[in-house]
Amino acid sequence: MAKYTFELRELFDPIKFSPTLFTRENVEEWFKDYELTDYLTPEQIGTIEEFGIWNKDKLAKKIVDHYYMRESGFETIGLFKHYAKVTMQELMEKYLPLIYSASIKYDPLVNVDFTETFEREAENSNVTSSSGNSTSNTNNTSSGLTVNSDTPQGQISKSAILQGEYASSTSASETEGNITDTTETTSDSSATGNTNENYTKRVKGNSGVSATAQKMVEQYRQNIIAIDSQIIKELGILFMGLY
Repeated sequence: MAKYTFELRELFDPIKFSPTLFTRENVEEWFKDYELTDYLTPEQIGTIEEFGIWNKDKLAKKIVDHYYMRESGFETIGLFKHYAKVTMQELMEKYLPLIYSASIKYDPLVNVDFTETFEREAENSNVTSSSGNSTSNTNNTSSGLTVNSDTPQGQISKSAILQGEYASSTSASETEGNITDTTETTSDSSATGNTNENYTKRVKGNSGVSATAQKMVEQYRQNIIAIDSQIIKELGILFMGLY
């Protein structure tokens, strides 16, 4: 047992200090004097708490148990208490993000998980135009001659009759007509519409390219390493190197 220093257990067991200076709970509080919110977001803290494996109380108990009979590296209790607090704050800044990462739930056999969404909109337009033109022309000519004679004298020519010869009375008529009919038609039509297409594809599983299933399980085990053990190991600077 050292003369100028003390073992951790002596702070709360009546071995060197009688009566005891602190309780075990007091000593554990020195290793819990940090706030999770200084290093993590509320969502990250919620993930750790939901995982239910790690918390400050469990870690502090492990620390005291591990260094229970180790001698302090400082001559006074005040110095030890101060550096226990400072060292824990420095370590948790590094290790709390790792604790959060180890608390995230995921399937170690899945290395591909993505969703692909395709959207397409097409505009359809159709314009139709037609025109027509028709023309008809009709010519009609007609003539008529009526002769009345009281003293017929054999054959008589038309020209003689028209001159009034050998006829008691004559009448003649001629008509001529011209009819033109023109028809023109025009029509236009148009139609417009939109077509929407949606396509979603999800790929999840093991691609078999980056790693085999056995390798992925090995990597998963490495991700959930005993972080508490690393923190406890680094706290060894608070204690004497010989024991």
